[in-house]
Amino acid sequence: MTTEPKTAAEATDLSKEVIAALDQTGQQISQIVESFIELGVLVHDFQAAETSTESLAYRLNQTVEQLQSLTNSHKAELSQIPIPMDVLHYIEDGRNPNVYTREFVESTKKSNQHLRGKSIAFKQLRDILGNKIAVEFPELTDTIEHVYKRTD
Repeated sequence: MTTEPKTAAEATDLSKEVIAALDQTGQQISQIVESFIELGVLVHDFQAAETSTESLAYRLNQTVEQLQSLTNSHKAELSQIPIPMDVLHYIEDGRNPNVYTREFVESTKKSNQHLRGKSIAFKQLRDILGNKIAVEFPELTDTIEHVYKRTD
């Protein structure tokens, strides 16, 4: 059961906890990646000698412990971070999630440009209509000026 922070200070502390948890999780993942690289080297150079077997078993157990630690740590803090399903699908498909970020930013940029164009077009339409109405109906000039002020 999570409780909502009651003050801005509590919300700030919560976000600091989440940031710290993310940093620590990132470090743990880096260590696990290094462990997998070392395991790969050990397996590649594996010889049937007892010392090779012991070092491989030790390194494998150490990696399993690191994975368990990663699984068990910071569940509460990290469960508050929403991850888009698209990012998870990218990862499951073996794609880099940074590609998703780049594509999302590009898509958002295009959408913003499109909406900005629409906004400019509506302002131009407002101005043209306002001018035409003011010419035909001079008594509405105050109302038109009020519309200009409200929509600028």
